[in-house]
Amino acid sequence: MRFRTTLNFLLLLVLLTTSFIATAQDDPQAFPPDVAAAIQAEMDDLTAGGLPPGMIVWIDAPAYRFAGASGFADLTDDSPMPAEGAFRIGSITKMFTATVIMQLAEDGVLTLDDPLALWLPEVADQLPNGDQITLRHLLAHTSGLFHYVEHELYYADLFTEAVIDAETGSVTLACAQRDPHDTLSRYVYEKDALFEPGTSWYYSNTNYTLLGMVIEEATSMPLAEAYHTYIYEPLGMESTFLDCYEDPITDVVHGYSGFGDTVSDVTELHESIGWSAGGLVSTATDLITFARGLFGGALFDDPESLVAMTTATPGTFYGLGVMLQEDYMGHAGAIAGFRTLLEYAPESDTVVVMLYNIDVADPAQGLADILNPALPLLNAED
Repeated sequence: MRFRTTLNFLLLLVLLTTSFIATAQDDPQAFPPDVAAAIQAEMDDLTAGGLPPGMIVWIDAPAYRFAGASGFADLTDDSPMPAEGAFRIGSITKMFTATVIMQLAEDGVLTLDDPLALWLPEVADQLPNGDQITLRHLLAHTSGLFHYVEHELYYADLFTEAVIDAETGSVTLACAQRDPHDTLSRYVYEKDALFEPGTSWYYSNTNYTLLGMVIEEATSMPLAEAYHTYIYEPLGMESTFLDCYEDPITDVVHGYSGFGDTVSDVTELHESIGWSAGGLVSTATDLITFARGLFGGALFDDPESLVAMTTATPGTFYGLGVMLQEDYMGHAGAIAGFRTLLEYAPESDTVVVMLYNIDVADPAQGLADILNPALPLLNAED
């Protein structure tokens, strides 16, 4: 078990936890009242239009912090959104999966240039170009493997299994621990490769499903346990779990899909097929802790591991499990009922978390307006 957390980082976590618990009035690191009010007003404008019904925004910078919520966690009783609400975070999960792979590489358990066939020979035999695909290809989405969500049967299967309440329109799909081998057999093996490995780029959940299988093979532990061992425990994360694959730590806020009068509650639609590609539940507090640990280097012994994760594959905006933009790096997520965003700005050492409880609105589109009131202070920290 790898516990890289240094004393300095543990002290940082204590300080963060203390300040998160404090109210804005008591927190000396809170944004000035006019700035906090302006951020809150932007959030309230978004939720007033119903897209999203509810949202959470946390901004964590060295000298300032904002933890806000707006709108509703449950439209049936207009329960207000709590700033500590738990969300399904979708593809932000990929950052966690990539981090564990990088740690295993540091430990000498595997290398990024290992062929997939070394770890999953029977699986590789059934994949197009399976003998050429490496773990690096999977991490960078350069394997050429089909994105199973785009299979013509994927959503048909999903809603065949789901139960729709005729009166309320809510959708239920019971929790199930789905075998990733079945996912590959149903949606991937029959599909041709989109290109030769390493010659182009195509975002595919299939890559990260395979990486989850590699983690289980390499560690001899269930994926959920590996996340605990390699990430949650070293960083002190207490509110993150793999939906349907372990006991839930807390209830998620209600999640919704659709527009206007056709909005449906899909909270109980468990898209557990996402697994290592999109299956985690987390809170803003834990996501900030994770981002601080990852981008601060606490999860790695070798700084080059983080450099590799945050170096874009030529011609793309993607590193190894990390989306890269001009000023930010992190990941976005989308899963039934939820859209999420975790971003880190290296120049200002700022982490931003935006969580929406609807899947038809994109937090990234509201990011600039949300951050705009805070930019003069954040830029002053550069």
